[in-house]
Amino acid sequence: MIALGVQYSKDPSHSTCLTEACITVASKILEALDRETNPCEDFYQYSCGGWIKRNPLPDGRSKWSTFNSIWDQNQAIMKHLLENATFNSSSEAERKTQRYYLSCLKEQKIRELGSQPLMDLIEKIGGWNITGPWNQSNFMEVLKMVSGTYRAAPFFTVYVGADSKSSNSNVIQVDQSGLFLPSRDYYLNKTANEKVLAAYLDYMVELGMLLGGETVSTQEQMEQVLEFETLLANITVPQDERRDDEKIYHKMSIAELQVLAPAIDWLDYMAYALTPLELSEAEPVVVYGREYLQQVSELINSTERSILNNYMIWNLVQKTASSLDQRFETAQEKLLETLYGTKKSCTPRWQTCISNTDDTLGFALGSLFVKATFDRDSKEIAEEMISEIRAAFEESLEQLDWMDKTTRQAAKEKADAIYDMIGFPDFILDNKELDDVYDGYEVSEDSFFQNMLNFYNFSAKVMADQLRKPPNRDQWSMTPQTVNAYYLPTKNGIVFPAGILQAPFYARNHPKALNFGGIGVVMGHELTHAFDDQGREYDKEGNLRPWWQNSSLEAFKNRTECMMEQYSKYMVNGEHVNGKQTLGENIADNGGLKTAYNAYKAWLQKNGEEKHLPAVGLTNNQLFFVGFAQVWCSVRTPESSHEGLVTDPHSPDKFRVIGTLSNSRDFAEHFKCPVGSPMNPGKHCEDAPKLQVDDGLPDLLSATSGQCLHYVALEGLVLPAKAALSSQHHEELQGVIQKLVLKEHRLIWNSLARSWNESERVVSEQVYTVPFALAAPSAEAATRVSVESPLRAVRLPLETVYEHFQHPTHGFKDLISHYLSGEKPKGLLETEEMLQVGASLTGIGELALHPDGTLHLQPPSDGSDYFLHLGDWQTLLAEMESVSSFWKGAAVLCGLTGMAVILYALCRAYQQRRHKQEQEEQQQQFEALWGNGDTVTESGEGASEDTCIICLTRPRECVLLCCGHVCCCFRCYKALPSHTCPICRSPIDRVVPLYQA
Repeated sequence: MIALGVQYSKDPSHSTCLTEACITVASKILEALDRETNPCEDFYQYSCGGWIKRNPLPDGRSKWSTFNSIWDQNQAIMKHLLENATFNSSSEAERKTQRYYLSCLKEQKIRELGSQPLMDLIEKIGGWNITGPWNQSNFMEVLKMVSGTYRAAPFFTVYVGADSKSSNSNVIQVDQSGLFLPSRDYYLNKTANEKVLAAYLDYMVELGMLLGGETVSTQEQMEQVLEFETLLANITVPQDERRDDEKIYHKMSIAELQVLAPAIDWLDYMAYALTPLELSEAEPVVVYGREYLQQVSELINSTERSILNNYMIWNLVQKTASSLDQRFETAQEKLLETLYGTKKSCTPRWQTCISNTDDTLGFALGSLFVKATFDRDSKEIAEEMISEIRAAFEESLEQLDWMDKTTRQAAKEKADAIYDMIGFPDFILDNKELDDVYDGYEVSEDSFFQNMLNFYNFSAKVMADQLRKPPNRDQWSMTPQTVNAYYLPTKNGIVFPAGILQAPFYARNHPKALNFGGIGVVMGHELTHAFDDQGREYDKEGNLRPWWQNSSLEAFKNRTECMMEQYSKYMVNGEHVNGKQTLGENIADNGGLKTAYNAYKAWLQKNGEEKHLPAVGLTNNQLFFVGFAQVWCSVRTPESSHEGLVTDPHSPDKFRVIGTLSNSRDFAEHFKCPVGSPMNPGKHCEDAPKLQVDDGLPDLLSATSGQCLHYVALEGLVLPAKAALSSQHHEELQGVIQKLVLKEHRLIWNSLARSWNESERVVSEQVYTVPFALAAPSAEAATRVSVESPLRAVRLPLETVYEHFQHPTHGFKDLISHYLSGEKPKGLLETEEMLQVGASLTGIGELALHPDGTLHLQPPSDGSDYFLHLGDWQTLLAEMESVSSFWKGAAVLCGLTGMAVILYALCRAYQQRRHKQEQEEQQQQFEALWGNGDTVTESGEGASEDTCIICLTRPRECVLLCCGHVCCCFRCYKALPSHTCPICRSPIDRVVPLYQA
């Protein structure tokens, strides 16, 4: 820290920022850091270790992060606005917001009503077998009311949205739905989730009994409901298998949907759910769960009507129970404790009510929030930053040597066309427009439950109203106070609500390094979503259609496979991250970081170096990466971590940091992380793109700068350019590289070991080659790639086709000669190795398009290793990783051995020194007590029994320990050649004067 301070003081351009804002943010950064951790070993712990220590998980929370902290602050602001402001002159929508919030706060009124509001609703729908009589013949009527009027989704979900293949029009859409627990895995992995399933069943039974059910009957029927829900989970398609929108998109008419899933009267259902629209069987519908709907129809037809009715009403009960009294909340808390590991909730009622109000009247609440907190200048600054991020992103497109010219141009056009929405939608500040949005929604201050039902009914009408209108590009899916951001493919738009435009993501008076590392990375993340594994399927108009050339698409998929493998290796509490499920977010994280850092570098070039923060001891480039990492500081329960692994499309926060930064060369450079360290593994997913020989390669190289890919992995089949080489021992074998080796094996006598040792020498080695190329596996593809300088590869890709060992014959004279000379021949080994025609070969090197139109794989011009490997890319990677692991293990073993030797030597030296000191202390003590032994007078007559057994003249003066013999004088003890007792030969540990014994 002192050294850094001196360094900066010498250079005026590296001055320190001493404003109040800089000192405050520097203090927060230092508190969050863990300086004891090496940033090249675990950058997440380095950046967040201090924050984690200072932020234990609050009661009632399964996760706590910077996002939660900001949301709590936003909630406190909204509470103040709703409880202290007067709305006489404001819009009717804002007054509705206050009435809704106050109705939620009236716990006494809610407690007086108890469960009666929901029981009345169940009776209105037709009854529930668990609590009383029910109508067995009204399956469709119950489904229409539960799903259409009150927006529950027991078997499927129906909504209106932009048509993915015609984004300028809305269409009815149908998808899978129906599970209460977070993922199908909770139902199907019963052993691992036994406690959760038991807690869920207890929750079902308890709610049934609170609504009037009898204990035994409720238990039996809820077990049937859970069993049915498990069958639904079994046919539900996992999320990681639904990432290709092109594959799951199926457009059909209602009549065709009726044939696909005949258990539901679809026209009747749609007409009810979308009242007052007139629909016919020709009405188009987009189905995203074709196989699921077919199977759920079969499941409905094969299930008893009582179970179906119980399940539909149960969906309504679980959706509305949170609006009832404390007993229902307590039941839910017990389930959440098992599901997410939360302790008993201490969440104040007002926070629950703020969240409910945000879900219901979020934009009216957002109007109050924005007016009170959001600065118009912040919106302009954020828009300017987005422009800088977009420019950096488009510049990075130019550097993608694996993307062809046509695809790159289309990608730039799509990036240019991305529609950004910052802070809030404009309509929320116009009272009339805001009132129009919530016109028709009735809110009473006296009935929270009824307000909720009214909102469900209102939402259904709004959905129906959208069907015949074009999609509104300015319509937001997030409220302004939300601490998040998103990209919408069908609009090709990115949204950054006001809620996230605050510290630690963004602050006007923070260093640009922190702003680019915070909100800048978020902006780059959302921008990259337009080109991730799902976003790339949509064009600049937001239409789902293929617009990538095959060669670029293949190169992109190779990189995504690498990223899937990388993230799938990460583990949390013994569980692997799902690299396929999190792929889109991982791509966005990596692209966002790179784009934001490039934008920051461009800002520095334009504006010059900014001042440094005091005391943190970080350069501004390092501060950028620390700012990025500290955005993701979090703690969570093991149960919540498990839930995140099976449901969340994002990687765990720790690996959003580690995974992204370990792919960043800029990070490794600025923190000086050595190659091979955890944060700089040396292998990056953007390195060596894997391609296959096909007819798209010439177009790909034509579009790249210099018509050359500097480091690429290429798979193909070996074909000779001229006549092939024939094997000398197998006439049917032909190849393009042939190696003939003759080795002599001898035995040499080792006189020390008294044994014969084997040695070998190469007598002859000949290598023959003919020009060859790599061809596509498909016979239809005509492209060939010439392989240049194969002998310069790290290792020749040969396989042994012939091996013969010839033993020599020895006569008597030979045996005598061998004995006298100490050497005897063992035999000759003759081998033939070949790279055969038709073999699968992976080459890693430079791929170039020559002026004559031919393709060439050649040694890299930058001196990188040139590989030719028999087999595919994955086999080569596995082999290289195994070798790397071996040498890493060997290095660790050598290091540990060296440390053990050093420790042993230090211990021995310490013991010897201590022993010597003890001897010196004993001698000093003895001499102090007895002097030099000269004062003792000789004994008189009869003293022979007490005289020293060595000199026989002086008295015995020493007690030898530990044996205890008293046999010599001190002078003779000192003269002993070894410290052993003259009588018993035991080691002498120490000696004391006779009188002390």
